Amino acid sequence: MKKSVSICLLLAICWGMVLASPAAINFENLPQDEDFKGLYLAFELSYDSIRNLEFQHRDSKTAYLDAAENLYEYLNKKKKTYYDEDLLKLLTMRCLYNFDKIPSAQVEKFYSKIDKKYSKNAGQHWIYGNFLVSQGKTSAGREELEKYLKMKDYQVSHFFIEDYAYSYLLSSMPLNAYYAITNGGNIPEEAVENQSLLKLIKNAVKESSADETYTYDQVWKISQVKDDRAFVYSTMLGISVPVKGNWGLRLDSFTKEHPAFCIVTPNDLTLGGKPISISIILMVYPESLYSESVKQKQLNSLPITKKEITKINGKEFEKYTFEDSSKYQDARNGALGYFYAAKIMPEKLSGVKCEHEVDLSKVKSEGGDGQPKYFAIAPAQKRLDEPVEVLIIVDSCNALKDETIKLLDDFFSKAVFE
Repeated sequence: MKKSVSICLLLAICWGMVLASPAAINFENLPQDEDFKGLYLAFELSYDSIRNLEFQHRDSKTAYLDAAENLYEYLNKKKKTYYDEDLLKLLTMRCLYNFDKIPSAQVEKFYSKIDKKYSKNAGQHWIYGNFLVSQGKTSAGREELEKYLKMKDYQVSHFFIEDYAYSYLLSSMPLNAYYAITNGGNIPEEAVENQSLLKLIKNAVKESSADETYTYDQVWKISQVKDDRAFVYSTMLGISVPVKGNWGLRLDSFTKEHPAFCIVTPNDLTLGGKPISISIILMVYPESLYSESVKQKQLNSLPITKKEITKINGKEFEKYTFEDSSKYQDARNGALGYFYAAKIMPEKLSGVKCEHEVDLSKVKSEGGDGQPKYFAIAPAQKRLDEPVEVLIIVDSCNALKDETIKLLDDFFSKAVFE
């Protein structure tokens, strides 16, 4: 039984939007007899209605199903087919899957067959990628779409760009979806071909302002856990940091009176066989609400022993080491910590690399077996259009110095500040 995937913003999205385009197929390489042309025209006209969200009536559904079945039957009878005919057959199979006429395993088997036969061609990756996206397998689906993109040397039609953008939207990455459909902001919104899709994406992307108040779940998001690791991220602030499944975590709201806080508590270190927690506190201030005295106050409260400049993902940070033997006077052998400070300038695509995927195939949804699945996508905040000041305090101990350095190396290697 198939699972139709929809997402819920303020309305349900028609599953038909995730059908790969006939643009993946070269029509000139298809049969030119009148019988075929009639079948193909009926299929393409029905397909365009689905793609443009005009699939509203039962008669339309019946006509679309008939057109797909008739074309599939024609292609299936041919003893010898060529590449573009096989692509068209894959597309009709992918459509028939939506009507429970073909099981997913049959689509997957035929894709594997033509991908092996035409390994240097790209079109099958577009069609199969959209098939996977429609099942909620957004990560695997986009991998296929990106194979097509690279094999085409990034010279693709607007139909592909729309499908690629939609795969991001279904991954709960609306900011990436927006920049995909506008080609990194280089295509004016009024020049985007699919205005319906653009409107849908824009409904899930919100402007950010340092003058507004935001709840913690508007500021911060948490990605799905993969291999016992997830990411806490904020597209509004341009920050993404890794966390493990068993770490402690506190996320705070944002107002003009106080910055956005994120406190991460790694608790998988041990000392003498006993678990020891350290803390990583991130404070983020928009420049318009920041005073240098904030950093100075923190420095004055810490027994600094060393200052240096370090780079984290290409961004320059001031790094201060501090030690305090009067604290943790036990096996921890005194306090040891680090204080980091940096000003992060906004860039054209700031926030995009911070956004992480939600795999819809692993998310609980509304809708029973055999029924459409609906998922809620939280809007993404655009990166603040001003520099942000990032302050990070790491609180550990001397007895775990080497372990702390190793943990921080891994933490910052996967972090993003933009």
